[in-house]
Amino acid sequence: MNEPDEITPQLKAFHKEIQNSKPLEADSPLYVPILQQNPAADPILQLFQRIDFAESESVNLLTGFRGNGKSTELLRLKKLLEGQGHVVILTNMQQYVMMTKPLELGDFLLSMIAALVNEAVNKHGIKPIKGSPLERLWLFLTETNIEIGSIEDEENVVIGSNIGIRLQRDANFKKQVQEKLRGNLDGLVQKAQEYILELVAALKAGDGDKKIVLLVDSLEQVRGVGDDAQSVYDSIVELFSGQAANLALPQLHVVYTVPPFLIPSAPNIARNLGGNPVCIWPNIHVCKKDGADDSAGLEIMQAIIQRRYQDWDKFYSQTQLFQLAASSGGDIRDFFRLVREGLLGLSTARMSSDADKPTKVSDEILKRAITQLTNEFQPIPENDRKQLQRIHTSKQSALEDMNDLPTLTRFLDANMIMNYLNGEPWYDVHPAVIRFLD
Repeated sequence: MNEPDEITPQLKAFHKEIQNSKPLEADSPLYVPILQQNPAADPILQLFQRIDFAESESVNLLTGFRGNGKSTELLRLKKLLEGQGHVVILTNMQQYVMMTKPLELGDFLLSMIAALVNEAVNKHGIKPIKGSPLERLWLFLTETNIEIGSIEDEENVVIGSNIGIRLQRDANFKKQVQEKLRGNLDGLVQKAQEYILELVAALKAGDGDKKIVLLVDSLEQVRGVGDDAQSVYDSIVELFSGQAANLALPQLHVVYTVPPFLIPSAPNIARNLGGNPVCIWPNIHVCKKDGADDSAGLEIMQAIIQRRYQDWDKFYSQTQLFQLAASSGGDIRDFFRLVREGLLGLSTARMSSDADKPTKVSDEILKRAITQLTNEFQPIPENDRKQLQRIHTSKQSALEDMNDLPTLTRFLDANMIMNYLNGEPWYDVHPAVIRFLD
């Protein structure tokens, strides 16, 4: 193996900058505006207006594909709301929910309460005391034979249970909680609402005009895997449709991020949740309905790379970068993966003993990176191929009847089809899958 040369540190630096997928604050120098140039089409501004105008509690849904920037945009929403004097609690439900198992109202409410307790104590310094609604909630669980551990410390303060961590990590405990709460949901909902009312009052601190907003992030990460797949899909539909009334939390304005498959699986779901239309955060528009490149979207993708590594053109031509952007379908996560694979391919090519080592990503390396992404979607059964062809042709979900719904759900969950918003929402097949349709 050759010793590192002057290019290797640059490749590693570039690779590092696009490996960090943490959500960006709206004022981060890395942040690139995507839809703000057209306020009427910006889902985040729509959510901001609905919450800011709302008189009482409200429920909003935000959907979009995994990895397309929703968490970053929720941070922008948080900043907008805080600028109006509202208190915003942003929770990452990946820390409290097992993302590959069915969700029921009981364990979901407990996960949210655990998240709220954590935020209230650690971010706002609100520690419930003995005899408070939180203690009554923990005692209710104990009486329901759910073991939650100690609930009081030496200073007479009710401490947060580790129930959220256990629900996220322990499948057997999660199943036990679900079984024991199915016949006790009314009591759970009552106790949870009592705690929320106390927390809201403490956060408002006597300011009646102040709104308390809860942003429930990462629920779109819930996905079906293996034998549990259909039961996971069904549980999300039941939670947000059949249990909709219990998802409106007293005096709280809540934004739930939800998986894209929920929308076609539960038509008119917004009506059951208070009437606010579902907001869709789309992929970046790298193509138009007719398949032609969308230059504005491609330039946004280039700007995203430019903010992270200004000298990207040392290794990629603009044509190559645009090719990777188009191959990603406007999905930021896939785009970064492709760019990284190109850099790794170049680094590998430079390990040869030839004196004339390549300094730029070749088209052959680029093709290998795209092929690797494409292969991850295989195999595609013939019936799936026909359904995907209908979607690609119609630019709609192309359901012939409701029997096709499980297939559409699976496509959305696997990111095989993508959602765009050029004027109006439309679907298309992931560019990496289109080659299999001919």
